[in-house]
Amino acid sequence: MNYCFDPKITDSAPVAKKAALRIVSPATGTVVPLSEADSPLYRSRILGEGVAIVLTRGEIYAPSQLVVTRVDVAKGAVFASTSKGLKLLFQLGQPEYHHHGERMQFHIKAGDKINARQCLVTCDPLWMKQQSLQPCLYFTLLNARQIAAIQCHSFSDIRALEEPLFTLFVNAK
Repeated sequence: MNYCFDPKITDSAPVAKKAALRIVSPATGTVVPLSEADSPLYRSRILGEGVAIVLTRGEIYAPSQLVVTRVDVAKGAVFASTSKGLKLLFQLGQPEYHHHGERMQFHIKAGDKINARQCLVTCDPLWMKQQSLQPCLYFTLLNARQIAAIQCHSFSDIRALEEPLFTLFVNAK
């Protein structure tokens, strides 16, 4: 069974590609393909390749060492990059709505060098549901065009920092 919602994302390791980086899940919840996301911006992949994680817990962690490049409290977004140049976007809730950071606590600021497993943001998934918002983390790779393939390890329940979410592949040389 193939869960491809974009030619770069697959549920099995691609042939003739070299594994370059494994990314663990930054949150606990249920992984959903972007093709099934509530947000039309993410469904169309305008904001990058990745997945949505419907949160069952409100902690969002750094899956690896990161440098925070931007924090947008009003939209619930954290932009960061890895030492290998991968640009990541952690988007809490729907980007179409301004949350003004309500019920979100940001533990980082732009310019911070973050260790792997460090908590970036905490939120209240139950409050989000009560506001008729899906308690969701959109976790996307902003510069995925440079990656040959992305293997998504789970489209079901996943635990933060305990299970792999993606393996990124480059063309074998």
